[in-house]
Amino acid sequence: MGQQYTSTTRVGWGQRLMQSFKGIVTGIILILVAVVLLWWNEGRAVNTAKGLAEGAAAVVAVAADSVDPANEGRLVHLSGQAQSGETLTDPVLGVQQRAIALIREVEMYQWREDSRTETRSRVGGGEERVTTYSYRTDWSSRQIDSSRFNQPGQHRNPSSFPVSGDTRQAGDVSVGAFALSSRLVGQISQGDYLRLDESHVASLPEALQARASTEHADWLYIGNPMSPEVGDLRIRLKVVEDQPVSILARQSGSNLITHTTSRGTTIERLRAGHHSAEAMFEQMVRENTIMTWGLRLLGLVLAIVGFGAILKPIQVVADVLPLLGSIAAAGVGLVSAVLGSVLSLLVIALAWLFYRPVLSIVLLAICAGLVYLVRQRGKAKSVPEPVPPEAGN
Repeated sequence: MGQQYTSTTRVGWGQRLMQSFKGIVTGIILILVAVVLLWWNEGRAVNTAKGLAEGAAAVVAVAADSVDPANEGRLVHLSGQAQSGETLTDPVLGVQQRAIALIREVEMYQWREDSRTETRSRVGGGEERVTTYSYRTDWSSRQIDSSRFNQPGQHRNPSSFPVSGDTRQAGDVSVGAFALSSRLVGQISQGDYLRLDESHVASLPEALQARASTEHADWLYIGNPMSPEVGDLRIRLKVVEDQPVSILARQSGSNLITHTTSRGTTIERLRAGHHSAEAMFEQMVRENTIMTWGLRLLGLVLAIVGFGAILKPIQVVADVLPLLGSIAAAGVGLVSAVLGSVLSLLVIALAWLFYRPVLSIVLLAICAGLVYLVRQRGKAKSVPEPVPPEAGN
């Protein structure tokens, strides 16, 4: 485990003010990006939803064992056994096996840098930024560039992987009478890890063989698995074999390829196991909903951050007195949140009016009707009831 290092930077009030004014440009750009993202997302969501609905209405269930020319060019659904007639080779581990895919996973033990910054206001509007850097070691499948660390000298990672990850995918995969596109084959990922032994070690580069160990589960370690050092490797191989799958795709001769709806939505979906067309479309609808709300949240955050950057000079000016600056910071944060939320909702509303005019008009009419009913009910309650005449008059 590495040590912790602290770096302190002091920024004067004038420098902070200049930085905040420069940040206004960044804020405007973020707001523009938020508006474009939110508008585009609503159109994408509507087109995808309509495209999926069109696909669900047009899909044809077919048997996998024969090709019916009557379904040429149509969106079809089928289930069956995905099979590969191709022998794949992993040259690093010396594996040759008939499979749909061979996936070599490689991780290196490396340094990671984590940082945490605390900002303290000073009398006169200055600011003190204290950054704490901490270092730890962990396994990672990607190269971590230690030259960018704050303390690179004592936490140095190798500049490259001696052995890299790799995926070998069969080009000849079929389900019954149908041949799968490479995109469909790439969606078949369920498999088991091959138990690696000394025969696989012998295929490694000579420089790695002496330090190799195969005594720990599915991993082949290059180094000490009980006490790894920076630069050590671990390797495993996933074998994706023949398995049952369900597919939604376009029939083109005996090939299954991408289907594009009139809305521009592409459908070329494979799931492991047997699933109905309805279940597969329901999954895609859920994915579309999750993506829509995720991008809405991202647009909202960008808008709030953008307004915060535009209003930042107000906080910096008030920071001449730390207490006043804290109050201004809270106010800027609140105003930014309100403005960002209002802008986001307005863009989404206008996008709905543009992309879903009929639905938007109906919803607006319903809202107007509810407002009218509430007002009428309020007026009725405000009119005093007539007083009945006294008896005998």
